Amino acid sequence: MLKQHSRSINRILQVLDLVLIGVSFVAALWCNHLFFASLPGSTAHLPPQYHAEHLLFVTSALLGWAGLSHYMGVYRSHRAEPLSFALYLYLKTQLVWMIATGFVLFGIKHYETFNRGLVALFFGYSSLLLTGRLLTMITLLREVRRRGYNLRRVALVADAADTQSFVKFIEQKREIGYMVVDLKDIHAKDVAMAGASPEIEDIFIVAPGLESIVLKMLKRGKRVHILPGVFDVQLFRQELDDFAGVPVLSIGGNGLNTAQAALKRLVDVLGAALLLVLLSPVLGAVALAIKLTATGPVLFEQERLGQGARHFRLYKFRTMVVNAEEILKKDPGLYKRYVETNFKLPPGEDPRITRLGLFLRSASLDELPQLLNVLRGEMSLVGPRPIVPAEIEQYGDVAELFLSVKPGLTGNWQVNGRSEIRDYAHRATMDLEYIRDRSLAKDITILLKTIPAVVLRKGAH
Repeated sequence: MLKQHSRSINRILQVLDLVLIGVSFVAALWCNHLFFASLPGSTAHLPPQYHAEHLLFVTSALLGWAGLSHYMGVYRSHRAEPLSFALYLYLKTQLVWMIATGFVLFGIKHYETFNRGLVALFFGYSSLLLTGRLLTMITLLREVRRRGYNLRRVALVADAADTQSFVKFIEQKREIGYMVVDLKDIHAKDVAMAGASPEIEDIFIVAPGLESIVLKMLKRGKRVHILPGVFDVQLFRQELDDFAGVPVLSIGGNGLNTAQAALKRLVDVLGAALLLVLLSPVLGAVALAIKLTATGPVLFEQERLGQGARHFRLYKFRTMVVNAEEILKKDPGLYKRYVETNFKLPPGEDPRITRLGLFLRSASLDELPQLLNVLRGEMSLVGPRPIVPAEIEQYGDVAELFLSVKPGLTGNWQVNGRSEIRDYAHRATMDLEYIRDRSLAKDITILLKTIPAVVLRKGAH
């Protein structure tokens, strides 16, 4: 509920900013035209004329702001940040946007429809309106929070002695809009239950017994480094934040925003469709070869777990004999070897794979039908390895994290050795690193790395 409410406010602000940019251009065009119309001997008439170049420029400016503002994190919550932080980020984004938009203007090269005055007015009005919107919204929201609305519910895990001081600190900073609704003793056995309510988004852990020591060292002019005591966090995104003037180490919160997720899905659909068209001769040739060299269906279907633990049927070109599962289960020694080698037998030790199947696997051609899974929305072009239901126990406590994203046709594990990486934990770690760092730029990097990995057949069997 809270996340949906926050996203709705962000969408409204994004649309409002785009409207302000459009209004800025219209205002700049009129003011610029009025100036030239007032000059002696001018033949200009009202209203000003609109050209196709104007529409192209404004469209580029709007798209540029929409993309850049998401990339820079302009619309993230600024409730606990000093006003100077939010203002600095906003002005920096505006400067980069103006430079990028200026390059678009240079590319249009219709200087008769644009002049320095028009461009200066447009950027000036845009900056004034956008900055004004930001300051007005932050001021308004802080006043709303002071009155007890738009509060963010948090859980506090602290020593009994620290609980009262933290709650008092939160109450003094009413403008940031936080409300402690769950208290847990840091020494209690049920500390893991902190924040169990779905309405709670943030959990604050206050380490006991540090205040007097830290203050004493600081007063002596020493530089103090506070370690959180949680060292196994390299697989989660970490940031040093400012919480109402107090430095805090924030761990987690990795993910794509709504616009990035929509763009990722668009890339998936367009990329999968394009690859299916371009590779259709290859797909046809492989299907024909399988049909001519072996009995049984061309495609192999296997149940896998997708995003949200939803079951789906994963498609592959069949590389094994029809009764492959029976062969594996009837041979206890072979099945034991299969489990010991992380559910994948070493090259040359799997009697189930056909000769053609060996080639298809080494060339990664057997994976191509998964483009259909991508089009169906069950998979993404880039993501962690699709999980077999029987293997989910191997992922332990991080299974839920794996199932929070769509599995991928390619991914971090696939471009860094695939079957050469025998250790299951190492394979899982590589996929967790992708989940931690996932972004559109990361996806593009992995897609580019996939090409040489497939060509060189690295770890494919």
